[in-house]
Amino acid sequence: MTGAIGRVLAQSGGSEEAVPFWDNAVLDHWEIPFGAWMDEIVNWIVLNASAPLDVIKWPFSFLFRNFVDGPEYHPWWEITDMSWVLVCSIVLFVGIITRNLKVGAGLAVMLALCGLLGNEFWVETTTTIGLVVVAVILCALIGIPLGVLCGRFDAVWGVVRPVLDAMQVVHAFVYIIPFIFFFGLGPEPATMTTMVFAIPPLIRLTNLGIRQVPADVVEASRAYGASEFRVLLDTQLPLARPAIMTGLNQTLLLSISMIGIAAIMGASGLGLLVFRAVLNIDTQLSTASGLALFVVAVVLDRLTQTESGQGTRLFGRIRRAWAHRRNPEALLDDSPGEEAVVDTTKEGNPAPVTKRERLGATIAAVASVAGLAAVFLPWGNDSGRISGHGRALDLDLSGLSFSGLVAEGGSFLGITVLVGSLMLLGSALWILIRPERASTAYGADGAILAASAILAAAIGYVWIPSPGEAVSYSHGLGVWIALASGVAATVGATLWLSGAPYSPMRPLRSTISVTRVLTTAGLVGLLAIAGLSSWSIDRRVEAVITPELQAEIDRLEQEARQDPSKASQNAIQIAGLSSEAQRKNPIRYDGFTASGTRLGYLTLGLGVAALLLTLPAVGLFGRGERRRWRWSVGVAALGVGILVLAGGWIASLVRVADPNFASGPGAFICLIAGFLFSASSWGILREFRRTTVYEKT
Repeated sequence: MTGAIGRVLAQSGGSEEAVPFWDNAVLDHWEIPFGAWMDEIVNWIVLNASAPLDVIKWPFSFLFRNFVDGPEYHPWWEITDMSWVLVCSIVLFVGIITRNLKVGAGLAVMLALCGLLGNEFWVETTTTIGLVVVAVILCALIGIPLGVLCGRFDAVWGVVRPVLDAMQVVHAFVYIIPFIFFFGLGPEPATMTTMVFAIPPLIRLTNLGIRQVPADVVEASRAYGASEFRVLLDTQLPLARPAIMTGLNQTLLLSISMIGIAAIMGASGLGLLVFRAVLNIDTQLSTASGLALFVVAVVLDRLTQTESGQGTRLFGRIRRAWAHRRNPEALLDDSPGEEAVVDTTKEGNPAPVTKRERLGATIAAVASVAGLAAVFLPWGNDSGRISGHGRALDLDLSGLSFSGLVAEGGSFLGITVLVGSLMLLGSALWILIRPERASTAYGADGAILAASAILAAAIGYVWIPSPGEAVSYSHGLGVWIALASGVAATVGATLWLSGAPYSPMRPLRSTISVTRVLTTAGLVGLLAIAGLSSWSIDRRVEAVITPELQAEIDRLEQEARQDPSKASQNAIQIAGLSSEAQRKNPIRYDGFTASGTRLGYLTLGLGVAALLLTLPAVGLFGRGERRRWRWSVGVAALGVGILVLAGGWIASLVRVADPNFASGPGAFICLIAGFLFSASSWGILREFRRTTVYEKT
């Protein structure tokens, strides 16, 4: 069995012996060019999107230049140029307003202690305060309004929540990379990184505070004639204040914890002194800077701490802030616990299989058997239709035929047909042989997704043009059988879906989801961008050498033959010229170029079709729940088709491409878009189960 799998996955056709797939050395042959994709995307953004980057950077630069430490203009209100007495007086005043005289006086005295460590420490202390305050201010300007929107509109929260989850599972060091690429080093990118790391708790807790306002209080405000704006301003925000203040405090604590990373990114402050002390193993500097950083953390924490958290120690609060980054609502004393889930489900049996279901499943089963047979038949002759794009050896394979599973044939598109056929056959046999055990795992919606994968893989193989340099190529019988089986499987699965007795576990929302429509429209735009981006990047020497460069190389070679003493020097020059050409002049083919894959047209067409199906799926042409479910299945199926096309192209090139040939970022962007198209329907698909029938007693 393992030998058969190894032969299928082997990079056959090369000059070297194929490495078994269980050998660690095979990982070098299956390298995904993710770094190359990101390099292309970053370079494009830096070259073509400088104006949006400047707009993003402007608020940070403005606040730093005018209130923290300007490079040339130094007004008296810059915190780094203020007298230490004035800074401590401001802390005293703020402490009295937010807490009380005792707390304000204590914090002012503690901050003065940083000045007594020396002027250098005072300057870095004020810089650190400025960096943290700027980060927290911008977090508040963005996080609180966004949290309010999330609390008032479920659709906004449905979009923002997965983004926050993704932000909070990524390590803090990972945030450094994109900001350095786009904005360089300095306090501005350091503050951006701090803000992105620290803002999720503020959004979550603001959302929670708005949602925790009693519904009867909100309804009473509306009953007295208050507008929605007055309800928010006079009722919800005041009652949500404890949660919002807790969010601000957690954001501040997380900002303080990023001081060290900010120092690595080129920001000054106490974090830079700590970093320098660690590098030089300087005990005096490390202890003094550590004390100053501790004092700053205590001062800022106590100024924003709620009265309920007065007795909690700073280190414990920072530890809790880190521990509850993903569920900051647990930091609220009155946060509601998990509601008990009451199982009210009664005993019952799944609805019997209908005649239409049985007919559709039969057609799908026959089609899947044909698909299984198709992958073992010839898909191409005389050259590699897909592999030839990335491996020069496959341009001339005269007299040879290749099945759907080998690298020179269908490659991963053929493997997709194999896997999809097995899944579809299993679903069909389950519903035909064991109708009383019908389940969602082997349901009609899964059959549609499997059939769409088969059809997309077959269409994709026929759609991708043969390389122009190929000596000759002709399709084999197998790909046409696979295409026919994909069409038949889709027809059968659609018939199966139309007769499936499914119903939602709970009533669907009666309102039209405008957010879902706009998101799908945005994904269509993303597919257009993907089509215009590179789908393949060719840095092979034979591809990047221009006639002018070839003439120069020929001259150097001729000179070396005439004067052997220059052979070594000329060889170095030739290698340098080739390397420079590979770096500066790679051949890129986008998704719409005839010489490339042309998959941009196909994926964009599928995206437009998904957008059209989204309209009835959200209830624009009728609120029937089962009808919306069926249209949502169609959207998910089109997303699977986009996934198969992009993923099949990427995986096929990873399998066989020459070292300097790789798929481009356009395919990667298309892969993400296909996933998001499918994910947009998961909410409805998860709600539907086979209808349960209860016997009369």
